Amino acid sequence: MENLAFIIRVLLFKGILGPFVKIVLGVKFRYDERPCFDQPKIIVANHNSHVDAIAILCSLSIKDLKRVHPVVARDYFYRNSFTKLFAKLCLNSVSVSRSRQFENPLKQCESLLESGHSLIIFPEGTRGNANEMKDFKQGVSILLKKFPNVEFVPAFCEGFGEILPKGQWLVLPSNSFLKIGKSKKVDRSREVSDITNYIRKSILELRY
Repeated sequence: MENLAFIIRVLLFKGILGPFVKIVLGVKFRYDERPCFDQPKIIVANHNSHVDAIAILCSLSIKDLKRVHPVVARDYFYRNSFTKLFAKLCLNSVSVSRSRQFENPLKQCESLLESGHSLIIFPEGTRGNANEMKDFKQGVSILLKKFPNVEFVPAFCEGFGEILPKGQWLVLPSNSFLKIGKSKKVDRSREVSDITNYIRKSILELRY
């Protein structure tokens, strides 16, 4: 089943969504450096649209599609059998709860990092309006403080809110790009709030 899911993921992101995102939607991909995921990393990006995660997954190599997991909201993506199947089979996602019903909502994320896998996290926690960045939640900072050898990869999504705005399903081409920055480490001695501010600053720097 795992091999079948990987084949489906490769066909989807390399054969269908990749060309669609680049040719039809006109998304441009820019890199300060192409990250290597032989060691666990956390891609951290702003969030305006579902296109954000799709574009990041399209930017990965085929082998990385097996070991990089978007972190999604359990209450949204696991709300029914269809969306849950899509999130797990196609996105290779891991879910977290936005409520306080779990003692450690980051437990699955920690397990993946411990096993050498990587994550995609949107610290805003939900999609914002186009060209607006919400305050960051601290989950990714907590993970980086706990795993000091795990680097984060800042990524900036520009224009995706116009392609697929929150609450709408009409996809329109837009002048948009995904910028991937250089991998960075954080100082685990710093406060979680300081790490969060550093991550936010690293993402915003890619905008210019």
